[in-house]
Amino acid sequence: MEDPHHSAARQRETRALEEVLRSPVPLLGSGVVLDELMGTLSRALDGAAVALLSAGAPPEKAVLASAGLDDARARALAGGARDLVRAAGDGDDARALGAAAGVRPLPSPEVPGLLGTPVPGARDVALVIVADPGAEAGDLPRLTLGVAAERAGAALELGRLRADLDRAMAQILESDERMLGRIGLDIHDGPTQHLSVALLELQLLEADLDDARTRGVDLPPALMPALERIYETLGGALTEMRELIGHLRPAQFEDRRLSDILGDAVTGFEARSGARVELDVHGEFPVNGVSVTQRITFYRILQEALNNAHRHGRARLVRVALTESEAGIALDVRDDGVGFDAEGALRPRTGAPIARFGLHGMRDRASVLGGAFRVASAPGEGTHVHVFLPRWRPPDQLTEAAA
Repeated sequence: MEDPHHSAARQRETRALEEVLRSPVPLLGSGVVLDELMGTLSRALDGAAVALLSAGAPPEKAVLASAGLDDARARALAGGARDLVRAAGDGDDARALGAAAGVRPLPSPEVPGLLGTPVPGARDVALVIVADPGAEAGDLPRLTLGVAAERAGAALELGRLRADLDRAMAQILESDERMLGRIGLDIHDGPTQHLSVALLELQLLEADLDDARTRGVDLPPALMPALERIYETLGGALTEMRELIGHLRPAQFEDRRLSDILGDAVTGFEARSGARVELDVHGEFPVNGVSVTQRITFYRILQEALNNAHRHGRARLVRVALTESEAGIALDVRDDGVGFDAEGALRPRTGAPIARFGLHGMRDRASVLGGAFRVASAPGEGTHVHVFLPRWRPPDQLTEAAA
């Protein structure tokens, strides 16, 4: 017959393990989730104090996350973090085998009963438990501690990977912006100048022909109307070229709020198109709360949506709403244009170029950042473009510690 003490211990560990397994591993940021994980682990250990320590962080940041830890013990652990983390990882290859391979006592006169285990996948990070004085490592639920340490390591690694991805995406998008700027300058200095010269030559030619007609020279009847059509065509091409240059002109994204950046896009569009835009902003959009990649993405999507509303929809009024919530940021662009078959435009066609490349480009920009893109339209009913990007959190000390 099973010892009731062992049966109770096994049930306790099962419940503790279930609690830890329910703790989420974050896709964006680490800090809040790791604090939740430490709180779960502390409850599973009947209120024991637990903490994640980093040997590579300065003392004021050495305690990455904790639960049940008073200020005095937090200071003691932070001050001795380097030695404690190294002691937790000494001996067998616990980092490779998993945290359950090595829970051992740690030398800490200021915090008696300290036990620790390395965190798999995180460099110089350990999970420490303040147990009752005299408690042995074998008294703790080893599997629960192992899973908790592995989930903490996964959270730190995901935070690091996400920070690396944000940096890479920022570099790519910033490179794209520089390229667009160069293209705009090349268009301005090349085709735009040639069109301007051609228009000037045409005006001079028209003046000479008017003089000739005044002197009684007979001109072909179709000549002047043909020249007028050429003049209108060249003038229209020059206007479109200047609009394109304005569209390609890079914006200033660093150290500026998203709402201000999108306000510039609206102002530029109104000046070029003559259409009216109503911009409604709900939120603060702090610079450190919206990544550069998100700012660039929203700016370019708004530009494309406004351009489509004017060029294809012939809209006279566009309503733009920018809304911040706990989940993320939403951009809605509604116009009073002629509308189109949105479902058909986004449907891929075998053996044919992608229809409505601008719509696909907007959708791809949002998708790359884990967001959502929708467009609703029908002939005669205007168009509604909706973009949502999840809330971004700047890389925190946890990501830096795991790097």
